[in-house]
Amino acid sequence: MDWLIVKNDLKRNKVINMVLFMFMWFSSSLAVLSVIMAVQTITSISQLYKIAQPPHFLQMHKGEINQRKIDEFMSDYEGVTNWQTVTMINVYGDNITVVQKEKTYNLSDCRLDIGLVKQNEVKDLLLNSKHEKVTLHKGEIGIPVLLKEMYGMEQGDLVILNENDVRKAFVIKEFILDSQMNSPMASSTRILLSDEEFEELSGLIGEHEYLIEAYLIDSKEASSFQTAYENAELPQNGQAVTYTIIFMLSALTDMVTVFVLLLVSILIVIVSLICIKFTLMAALEEDIGEIGTMKAIGLNFADIRDLYLSKYRILAMGGAVAGYILALLISSVFLKHIYSTFGEMRMSALGLILSLVADFLVFFLINCYCKRVLKKIKKLTVVDALVRGIGFEKSKSPVKDGLHKSKKMTVNWLMGVREIYYKFNNWIIVFVVELIAVIMILVPVNLMNTFEAPEFITYMGSSLEDILIEVENGNNLETGYKKVKQVLDNEDTIKNYYEYRRVRVQTVDNEGEFVNLHIDCGDNGGNGLQYLRGKAPEGEKEIAISYLNANEIGKEVGDTIIIFFEDKELEFVISGVYQDVTSGGYTAKSKYGFLGAAAGKYSFSVNLTDKTEVERKADEWSKILGTGITVDPMEEFINQTLGGVVKQLRSIIFTIAILGVGLAALITVLFLKLRLAKDLSEIAILKAIGFSEKDIMQQYLIKIGCVSITGILAGILISNFLGEKMINAVLGITELGINKIELISNPVIGYIFCPLLLLAVILQISWSSLRTIKKYNIISIIKE
Repeated sequence: MDWLIVKNDLKRNKVINMVLFMFMWFSSSLAVLSVIMAVQTITSISQLYKIAQPPHFLQMHKGEINQRKIDEFMSDYEGVTNWQTVTMINVYGDNITVVQKEKTYNLSDCRLDIGLVKQNEVKDLLLNSKHEKVTLHKGEIGIPVLLKEMYGMEQGDLVILNENDVRKAFVIKEFILDSQMNSPMASSTRILLSDEEFEELSGLIGEHEYLIEAYLIDSKEASSFQTAYENAELPQNGQAVTYTIIFMLSALTDMVTVFVLLLVSILIVIVSLICIKFTLMAALEEDIGEIGTMKAIGLNFADIRDLYLSKYRILAMGGAVAGYILALLISSVFLKHIYSTFGEMRMSALGLILSLVADFLVFFLINCYCKRVLKKIKKLTVVDALVRGIGFEKSKSPVKDGLHKSKKMTVNWLMGVREIYYKFNNWIIVFVVELIAVIMILVPVNLMNTFEAPEFITYMGSSLEDILIEVENGNNLETGYKKVKQVLDNEDTIKNYYEYRRVRVQTVDNEGEFVNLHIDCGDNGGNGLQYLRGKAPEGEKEIAISYLNANEIGKEVGDTIIIFFEDKELEFVISGVYQDVTSGGYTAKSKYGFLGAAAGKYSFSVNLTDKTEVERKADEWSKILGTGITVDPMEEFINQTLGGVVKQLRSIIFTIAILGVGLAALITVLFLKLRLAKDLSEIAILKAIGFSEKDIMQQYLIKIGCVSITGILAGILISNFLGEKMINAVLGITELGINKIELISNPVIGYIFCPLLLLAVILQISWSSLRTIKKYNIISIIKE
């Protein structure tokens, strides 16, 4: 009997049931997809790392090295299981030309440091897409996937290296997976050559840079090892990176996508539950007499509940199964970036199991929610249902007409607005759906805008200026510094510029252990950054430290910190804690000069009097200063550093926007169909007293429009408020050095285009649905 009732109901309400099924289908599919992506991201990186074996600690160094001293330190340090020193030949994008069938270009606009390497023997291997160790022959070259994605290179393209009167041509044989330099945020990338040609070019072109790599028993001890390494006065003229930072930078792009998909999935589940509640309550109201009769003849609550619950269980089960199948079918599209970055691999068993668990949770949640809604049947009495005619809506207070008070508002507008004011609960579903649709669209869009905005540089340890100049560490560090100073001092287009010198000093943590502190010092040190607590240093004896450093040494704003420098103990007060992702997130800022300390890096932030000249000046200075010095407009710096994240986000935002608008339109249609069916008697009365069909349609359109505008405005407010909290909660887990960001919205998109588009679609779809009122016959309605 249950199956017969369900089958008849599915046939009778095809549109409503189809829409319900689609929501359950989409919510299950997105929940499964987000879990699959999260698991595959982690397992793919883990699988790559298992074979490639990146180091637990990496120190880059330009200049001469004493390998014997390095070997002695490594062998004496307890906890080191292996180590190696990898030689790289640093070249510049200007010296690399790519010849394709349709175009020829060089890599002069690439801000990544490019190093030529040969394959390692056992550890830190460069692999192909099948996780196989790449072996090249003479004339072949392996290009990192990172550069392939940036420039659209293909196998078989010609790569010409031209420097110091040395010209070599190579054919792209493989696109290599680099386990430690696969993100633009790593600032460096490696190109693989055959052993023979690497030895041939060594000493003829470029500058040698060394990767000093250590492998530890416990990778979590990398930070302690770094302190010991630096205190041993070993080569450290370059960036130091730990295993945790390597892993997080690798996963950042895809984890942002996972976050967006999971957010949309949760929102669609909420919409599904709202939709289920509305349709279920409408069905119960419609069947109030039958429910009262069943109670009168002795059927208990569980039996009556199961008659209604069976249909939703079938729809939820069908949606869960269809959602799981759809997620598996389209997962390859969303996993494409993961597989291209970390290599091809089969779907992991863990991913399949956890995605099934997520799918079951969606089904379980829908089932429990239906049971909760149907509890209302338990409170319904036979007398209320059959004698008094009172259903589940206990409040039957009429809407005060107030027509005699209308001075400026037309009757249609007054009736529509006053019903919304007095009976807002009857229209709450439209409000919530518009709100959720706006959140679905705006939070991902605002996140993308934030990554694209020049202001994001303030989360990367630098103030927002027009042009960023960095002098790369190496033998020519001081020469490069003098060249930059000379160019800037003789340039009349500059409004102002600030210079910073990075030095390394020591301090102690709460446990009395020595830790190293890398400080950017300069007159503008610490100004213009995003502070979690406190503010920029004002005096020379104040210092600002990064979020990760504050956690490392256990210090807060207002605490004093002792810095050991040239056999002196200097006392500083911590003025603020800021956010930074550069140098692994462990930095500090000060106005104190630390004269006498060796510089590890110089950087300049420049402001021009004419903002339209930024790109032209950056190109001009880049040519004058030559190799070894990077000159980037701040916008270009952000674009190349976070370009992968933005590209991935942009690819899914368009789909999410269509889904959000379509979701709102579908539920509005569903709601109106049910609302009109419920208001048949009221519509008949309005027609009988002289309101035209156009008047009635206009009243409903006003109601939908008012509720939609309210929902859209609420969605904008919540997106700006809760959107940041959700993203900051995720950032806090990553430990990337950013704990709190302020989302940057595009006013044109967020406050004009998106709301107007959504409102226009809703009103148009509502007008189309309201045309059915013309088919209503007053006589037949009154007879019913």
